[in-house]
Formats: sequence, C-alpha cells, structure tokens
Amino acid sequence: MLETIRIRRAGYPIRFTFKEFVDRFRFLTSGIPPSHKVDCRNASDKICQDVLKNADYQLGHTKLFLKDEQELFLEQERDKALAKKILILQKHIKGWYYRRQYLKKRNAAITIQKCWRSYRARKSYLVIKRGYLRMQSLIRSRVLSQKFKHLRAHIVRLQARCKGYYVRSQVQATIKARLEVKKEQKALEKKYGKEKAKEMSEAKLKDVMQRLENEEQEILRIKEAEQKKSEPVDESTVVDDVFGYLDDEDNKGNQQQPNAFKDLPNKKRRKSEAVMGVPLAPEDNEDLSEFSFQKFTKTYFQGNVTHQYSRRVIRQSLLPLNANGDKAAAIALWKTILRFMGDLPEPKYNMMDRDNTPVMSKITATLGRNFSKTKQFQDAMQQENGDMNNDVPNKKLVSLTLKRQDKMGNEIKQRLMEEDESVDSYGSWLDARPTSNLEKLHFITGHGILRAELRDEIYAQICKQLTNNPSKSSHARGWILLSLCVGCFAPTEKFDKYLRHFIKKGPPGYAPFCDERLRRTFVNGTRIQPPSWLELQSTKTKQPITLQVTFMDGNTKTLMADSASTAKELCTQLAEKIGLKDQFGFSLYVALFDKVSSLGGGGDHVMDAISQCEQYAKEQGSQERSAPWRIFFRKEIFSPWHDSQEDPKSTNLIYQQCVRGVKHGEYRCEKPDDLAMLAAQQYYVDYGSDMNPGRLTEQLTQYLPQFAITGDKPVDYWHQLTMQAYKKSYYVKENAANLKVKEDVVSYAKYKWPLLFSRFYEAIRSAGPKLPKDQVIIAVNWTGVYMVDDQEQVMLELSYPEIKDVSFKKSEKAFTQYITFSTLRNEEFTFNCANSEDIKDVVQFFLDGLKKRSKYVVATEKYKPSGGAFTLLEKGDLARLNVDHSGETLMKTRWCVGTNERSKKEGDFPLDSLYILPTLSKPPADILTLFTKTDLAPRQFATISKGTDPTEKAHTLQQFAAEYFRESQQAG
Repeated sequence: MLETIRIRRAGYPIRFTFKEFVDRFRFLTSGIPPSHKVDCRNASDKICQDVLKNADYQLGHTKLFLKDEQELFLEQERDKALAKKILILQKHIKGWYYRRQYLKKRNAAITIQKCWRSYRARKSYLVIKRGYLRMQSLIRSRVLSQKFKHLRAHIVRLQARCKGYYVRSQVQATIKARLEVKKEQKALEKKYGKEKAKEMSEAKLKDVMQRLENEEQEILRIKEAEQKKSEPVDESTVVDDVFGYLDDEDNKGNQQQPNAFKDLPNKKRRKSEAVMGVPLAPEDNEDLSEFSFQKFTKTYFQGNVTHQYSRRVIRQSLLPLNANGDKAAAIALWKTILRFMGDLPEPKYNMMDRDNTPVMSKITATLGRNFSKTKQFQDAMQQENGDMNNDVPNKKLVSLTLKRQDKMGNEIKQRLMEEDESVDSYGSWLDARPTSNLEKLHFITGHGILRAELRDEIYAQICKQLTNNPSKSSHARGWILLSLCVGCFAPTEKFDKYLRHFIKKGPPGYAPFCDERLRRTFVNGTRIQPPSWLELQSTKTKQPITLQVTFMDGNTKTLMADSASTAKELCTQLAEKIGLKDQFGFSLYVALFDKVSSLGGGGDHVMDAISQCEQYAKEQGSQERSAPWRIFFRKEIFSPWHDSQEDPKSTNLIYQQCVRGVKHGEYRCEKPDDLAMLAAQQYYVDYGSDMNPGRLTEQLTQYLPQFAITGDKPVDYWHQLTMQAYKKSYYVKENAANLKVKEDVVSYAKYKWPLLFSRFYEAIRSAGPKLPKDQVIIAVNWTGVYMVDDQEQVMLELSYPEIKDVSFKKSEKAFTQYITFSTLRNEEFTFNCANSEDIKDVVQFFLDGLKKRSKYVVATEKYKPSGGAFTLLEKGDLARLNVDHSGETLMKTRWCVGTNERSKKEGDFPLDSLYILPTLSKPPADILTLFTKTDLAPRQFATISKGTDPTEKAHTLQQFAAEYFRESQQAG
C-alpha cells in the first residue's frame, strides 16, 4: 500500500485534456480566449508557465499531466480570480441600481418642490387678483353710481317735463274743446235757439271727452301689456290656453261606456290602491358639450339661416330634402309651428264647413300618394271592387279583434286617388280655415311619424324657434310642442346628440321631462299615431298617465304609463301585480262603442290605440276627450303546451272569460249537451254540490246565451239537460275542487274554439300558390296557421308539423312587409301584411317550443350504424324518443335514443339524419308521406263562389233576431 502511494506521488495522477484545462483555468492568465478560438496546447503551456512557473508538470500529445499539489494550487488560484471578478460585477451593479433610485427620488423631490412653489405662487397671485378685482369693482361701482345718479336726475327732470307737457296738453285740449263748443253754441243759438243749442253743444262735448278718455285707456293697456311680458309664465295655464280647458280624468267616469263588454263594471280607482310605476329608460351620462345646436346649424342648414328665433316665413327647408313633397311639407310645418307658438296669425276667413276628418288621415293621404300609383295598390283596389257586391255586415269575433286595421282605410284610399299635388293639399290646410291647436299638433307629429326624412327638420325648426325667443308665452308653447314630439318619434342619428344637448340645457320644468320621454322613445320605437288627450294631461302635470285595466272577472287594476308604454310592458306589470305566472297569450284589448281592437302583448304602443279611439270619436261628431274607450286584459291565444294546472290565476281568468263569452254569444257550442255541461259546471263552481232546482232555473238565464232560450227550447228544456249533465259529472261524484272544474272548462275552450283563441292579421297574397281570394285574414293559434276570408271560411290550413320555415322581409317602401311560409310540400306562401314581423315571431316561437318538447323525429335519409349488421332507419321512418330524451336534448347532444315506429327497433340516432317534428302528438300519415314522395300532387283549395256558398247553413229570421235585435226594455 505504501509503495503504491509512493509511486502515485512520484507520478502525475491529475490529467486534463488541453480543451478542458483551457476552459477551466483560462481566467488565471489574461489574454486567453475560449478554447474554440485558440490553440489549446499553447494556451495550456502559457497558463502553467504563468501560474506554476518552474513546477513539475508534463505536456503530452493530448493531455496535461499534473501532480496533486499543483492541481490544488490551480483550483485555489481560480477561486480567488473568480471571487475578485464577481465582486467587481456586484460593485458596478449595486452602483447602477442605487444611482437609479437616487435619480428617481431626486426627480420626485424636484417635482414636489416645483408643484409646491407653483401652488404657493398661484395662491398668492389669486389673493392679489381678488384684491384688485374688489378694488376695480368698488371703483367701477362708484363711477357707475355717480353716472346713474346723474342720469336719473336728468330722466326725472325729463319725466317731470313730459308729464307736465302731457297734462298741459290734456288740459289745453279740454279747454280748447270747451271753447270750440261755446263758439258753436253761440252760432247754434242764432239758428235753433238757446235750449236746442245747449243740448247739441253738451252732446258734442260729451263725445269729445269720451274720445280723450279712450285714448288714455289705450295708453294704459299698452303699458300693462309691456309689464306682462316680463312676468313669469305658469306652464299648466299655458297648456290649458293652448288646448282649451283640460277636464280632470275623473270626469270620464260620467261618459258613455262602450257597448263591448258593457256587462263588466267600470270601477273607479281607490286612492289607497297601489300603482306600479313606469319602467325607467337607461341613464346616459355621455358628455354632449361639443354638440351644440348652433354648431349643427352652421354645418347642415341651407342658405344663410341662423340658429336663432325668427318670425319670417321660410322659402326653403332648413335641412336638405330630396323629394318635392318633403320640401313643401317642411314649409307647411314651419307655418304650422309658428301658428302653434302664437308667432303667426291664423287665416282670417273660414272657407270650409266643419271637418270631422282626423288630421292623421289627411296626412296619410298626402304622404302616401305615390303608393296609390303602384301595381300592388291597383290590384288590391280591383279585388276590393270585385268583392263589393258580397260585403255584408259582419260582427263576428274575427272582424272585431283584428290585431291592427290596415292604415289604408277606404276614406284614405279615396283621397289617394283624388288628390294629385301635395302642394295644393298643404295650401288648403294652411289657408282654408283656422285650425285648433290640437289639429296643429296632429299635423306636426303626424308628419314626423309617417316621414322619417322630416323628423330632423321638425326638431330643427322647433329648436330654432326656442333659441333666444323673446316672448315667454311663445317659448312655453314651444317647449310644450317639443315635449309632445319627443314622446312620438325620435330624431335620426345625425341630430340625436344635438337634440339631447339642447334639451339638457332647457328650462328646469321641461328639460328632465323631455329627456326622459326621448330616452323612452329610443327604447320602444316610433309611434304610429299622434298624441292623445291623456298625453296632454300628462304634459300639463308632468306626471305619468294613469290607466285602468279591467279583467274578465270584473276586477280592475291601475297602472302607470307614458307616451312610449307598450302592451308588453303593461302586461308584465299586470302579471307582477296579480301574481300571474303563465303570462303568454294574455293581451290588452281596447273597446270603443261596438268595436274591439287587440293590442297583443308585444311592442305596440298603448297610446296609439287610445289616440285612434279619440280620432274615431271625432269622426262620429264628439270631442276627443269624450271618447268612451276602456282597456281589458284577456286571453288571446293558447300555446300548444298550455297546461291549466300550472297557474291557478291564469286558469281563473280564462274561465271567467269563457263563461262570459258563452253567455254573450262570443263562444258558441254546436251541441245542446255541451252548453248544458258548461252550465252545470258554472253552477258547481258557484254553489258546489248543493243542488237546488229552483236556484238552477233562476241561474240558467245568467249561464245561457239569450238566443239559446227559444220557443222550441225553453228554460225547462235546458233545466232538464243541465240536471242530467250535473248528475253524470265526475266532479259531483268525487266532490272535486272548484279549480279542477275551471281547468276542465279552460281545456274544453282550448280544444273546442282554437280559431277564436287566435291572433288575426289582415294580409294580401303576393306570391305562391293561388288561393280562392287574395285578401285574407291570417289566424295564428296553437294548432297552426289558417288563412280565412272575411266570412270566416277557412281557405288554407297549415299545421305546425307541415311548416318547414317562416321568414320575414321588410321593404324600404311604405306599406310593404312580407311574411313567407315554407312547407314540406316545397310550397312558399308569401303575404303582404303590416304585422309580418309579429306573425313571424309568434309562429317561430311555437315552432321552436314544439321542437324542444317534441318526442317524434323523421328520418331524412337512410341510417345504418358503422359496423352494424342492419339498417336502423329508412328515409321517412318515424321514430319516438325515449322518456329521458326530447327535441331539446337532441339539439344539444346531437344524438338521441329512440324506437323506430315501423320496425319497433331501438337504437341511437344522429341529428344529421333526422328532422324534429314540431308536434306533441303522433303526426298523421299524410305528414310522413311528405318526406318520402317526390312527386307531390298540388294542393287543392275550396273554390268560394261569388254568389251563395252552398256549404253555408240556411239563415232564418229567428236566428237573425236572436243575434242582432236589441234587448226588450221592460217598464218599471
């Protein structure tokens, strides 16, 4: 062992390749680069000579041989060199870091010093400036005070001299008049005698003194008028002055009530009743300081017209307009706005008799003139003239509850054909007769509603007349007009921010009111009718409008509304107020005289319907404020998946509507047994299982319609049928709850009268297969879409499984909106309807809801699983989904588990090979054949003749009398 150690110490146990040695120890000698840039043998030799000097080491061909102590010495020297270099690096990095921190703090200190010095200097400057301003104000006030005292002394002396001159002139005129009278009296004494001359001279003197007194009173009236100009204006008084005295809303309770639903009581609102507020529009905190009206006028106004008030009649529109009719309308609007604000006198002569035609009808006739020359309008007129001989009075539910009547009424169509030039129309409007302020308001807002191109022009004219208006009365009238306009239509995007900035800078009484109205109009869209009388009341009080809504059970609720309130908002408020969960299908109805109009539950404005009622009342010769309209809340349409057990509130309302409709002939039963069953159910709901034959006889007149009790079928006949139905019913045997019976009545109404629980829309066929008539009424209900005529004859029925798609298209032209129904027969029925978008939304809602709940799918192609031994589906096969699967899960996962109804085989099916049928029940075979047959026969439509329809039942005088005769008035 020792010998081995000795031999090892005598040798060179440490060995490095030249490259390794250079890479590890090149730091010990300066000037040696990395190993790949130098000759490693020479570099190793140089390192050893510089560090080891004369030590014992050896250089081989590829390696360097060292002893242990030499390698230890090299490592120690290497550690020292690296530590020295690391310290140098740390020193410089720390120096750089702390200098950077120092410079930051130094700059921050300099900034603080600068700000502090500027603050202190500015503070001292403001103190000095405030002192100088006070000194200047004192000096100027003293100078102005001296000037005022000097001027006041001169004016007092001038006033004294003027008053003295005026009094002297009055005295001199009186003395002169008396002297002249005396001279004339002397001359008359010679002619007529003293007594006669004295009488004549006294009479003349009296006339002269009266004339002088009248002149003095005229001067006093002028002074009073000048003083009134500077007095503040009461805004509510101005509204009364503009539109006449506005009666309180409570006075409407004494007016005539509409004939429709007249059996329902019209209750007055209790003061303690809670009233829900109007939904607030979202706040807008955008900075509008750059959008001044003056800037808008300089950018967009034509000619040299300024932004300030003017009483001159303009020769051209303020904004550039393309159509000549719009240019003529702009000039007429300017004159009407001036007359409304009291800046332009009315025509002196009345060249027309009283005209009860609503202004909105005249405007529609003038602006829609170009539409009368289109081929579509001419075809509609020819069709209407061709069917004129078949028009009969029709008071059925379809004709009474149309969603919205066509804007192009008969009177308007006649005006469209007669008038040729809009300039003549505006001339007759402006110069024929003086118009009331309400007519002027309808004229102005009507143009803004019907012509989007004129909206900015109207707002620009009003804003111009409100800028620097010296008359306080005219200024107040202008803000009243602006507040009513922003409740009807909004400006275009070009003028939007300028108008909002103008309103926010307005008077505090009207600025918040107009701003809220404008934001609500932006949210709910443009109106289709001018302001109603209720909106004038709201403008006077600057409070929301109070509306009473009557339910079919006789209860009433009070809601708050404004100009932009829609039927959807009011229906939502009512549902929240009474706790109605199943809100779908409930709609608002407006009744006036014997007419009923449905507002639906969508985006239609409630005030438009009320305004139409007021205009119709004017046509009948009464005032707008006296229109006896009422609003009702009814079930209009069922959903295909409606369940009466889900919402007892909804079931009770529909039940009350059904039994009332049966009583008044709105809903009719074909079989006497059905009518008797309904009477028995009503008796059970009212009195339970306590059957009293005498009481039943009395109540039958309240349960049954009047036309059902006839000579052939007296009360005893109905009493017997009702007793039989009562005894056979399950609810008497089981002592069922009243709610269960109401659910049965509602379900019966849903399945028995689907067409009566529909939404109706007037339409004209424009493309697709030919129907017996082009003018149709589209009825949408839970069973499908029906095309019926004005006699309620069904011309076309499209069930939801048959409808493949529904689309809506809106044209830029007026009165042109299209709805298209695509069927599985590859048919496309296209109709022109003013409510096409509403139809599309309802039908698409039903299709989507049915597909989500559907359990039935049809194979659109052959499907065989990959690796499967047999085909699961052939094209046209009907498959029923399993219990835990539905159309909704199929659309989400794109796979389903179901059973082939043809082969009774169960399997997994992909969505790509299936079509989800929008149905809740098993579809008929004729629907399934539409997926397999390619050569489908064209659809056959029933031909409706121009004469008597052979399918109609014979009419009798007894039926006519029961349906249309008035009730007998019993004496006492």
